[in-house]
Amino acid sequence: MGALWQTGSTTAAQPTDSPDDQSLPQIPRRRRRGWRWFWLLLVVGLVALAYAASREVRSSKWQAREFSRVAATLVYTVQPGPSDAIVYPGDGPFDKRLGYSALGDFLPRLRQRNYLIQSQAHFSQDLLDYTRHGLFVPYAEKIQAGLSISDCRAQPLYQFNYPQQFYPSFSAIPPVIVSSLLFIENRDLLDPA
Repeated sequence: MGALWQTGSTTAAQPTDSPDDQSLPQIPRRRRRGWRWFWLLLVVGLVALAYAASREVRSSKWQAREFSRVAATLVYTVQPGPSDAIVYPGDGPFDKRLGYSALGDFLPRLRQRNYLIQSQAHFSQDLLDYTRHGLFVPYAEKIQAGLSISDCRAQPLYQFNYPQQFYPSFSAIPPVIVSSLLFIENRDLLDPA
């Protein structure tokens, strides 16, 4: 029970002496050169990138340049009247202690009671975008903060400073306090030798 195969061809395939004699499609030389150039440029690019990365890791030159460029745009100015271009601080311990985190709620209530906001910080657009990403506003930290309320004749009604006492310079600190702190912390800290 089999099937009989019949072909209409009268010529049979002739075997060749070796398999290498069969004609293979030739890749054009132009294409081979293109790949060589591609790989050469890729290797040169990777070497240049590795060199640049090693220089940056050692010196941070580009990082410092870019951070300085961005930091130069993060500015604010104190202008008369209330500000519509400001973001109040979050819930940090320093901000809570000094009342900065409650300014967003406190100032509108004061304005409803006819208090005047004499001047306030106005953020640049770059600084507004920066703070809306959850980053902290760069500022010079105050040594002492406070609140002063004056009447219509510019006479002080209330004044409070925090901390209430501070030393404006190192020479103003009493020597007994300096000696005590040096004894506790590091006795050799102010040693000139």
